[in-house]
This record gives sequence, C-alpha cells and structure tokens, in this order.
Amino acid sequence: MEEYQIQVELVDRILKLLTGAKFPLTNEKVLQRAIEIRFKNNFLGHHREYELDQHNIVDFFINGVAMEVKIKAGAKEIYRQCERYCQFDEVKSLLLVTNRAMGFPKQINGRPCYVLNLGKAWL
Repeated sequence: MEEYQIQVELVDRILKLLTGAKFPLTNEKVLQRAIEIRFKNNFLGHHREYELDQHNIVDFFINGVAMEVKIKAGAKEIYRQCERYCQFDEVKSLLLVTNRAMGFPKQINGRPCYVLNLGKAWL
C-alpha cells in the first residue's frame, strides 16, 4: 500500500475517534489530555508534545500525521504555526483540531491538511 493511502487511512481513523465527541473546549491543555485518553483507550500509538526541532513542538504525532490542537489563537497565527510544521520531512500530513470556524487550505507545502471542528459536537 502506498504511503499516501496509509496516511489517508490513518487520518480517517483519527477523525472517527474524535468526531462527535463532546470534548472540553475552555482550556487547551485539558482538551489535549482528553484527546490523549481517547487515543490510549483506542490503542492509537501516538507521541504527545513531539519535537520536530527545539522551536517546533506539535501537540500529537502519529506515524507522520502532525496533529495540532488550537482553541484560542487567531486564524493567521494558527496557519503560520501549521505552515512551519509542514516544512519538516517527517510530517506527511497535518490535522488541525479546533473549535474555531475558519478557512484552511487542503495542502501546505505539499502536505495534505485536514481540519476537525470540535465545536460542532456541541450544536
């Protein structure tokens, strides 16, 4: 199976684990802990606070998928951070998990990008 298809299936698995769940959305660290518990309970191997380098630490890293959790930052700040992550060779795709309604590109630096809006579960 080619690497791209493996990445798509992994992102799909992550999205299925998170979509529709009512996560706490008032504190980013509390939200990250809740997501991590969900990953552990579903045996999804992951790294938390994964260092791409000393200045770039992604919230979760799962076999090439960089996952960033953002609930308070502005759209431009979020984009710039994700853009930096997508410059690293080990990042094969990026998943932004947020409660912000915002546009986001389908690719950054040739990496497929996905967005999950956790706020929808509360509607």
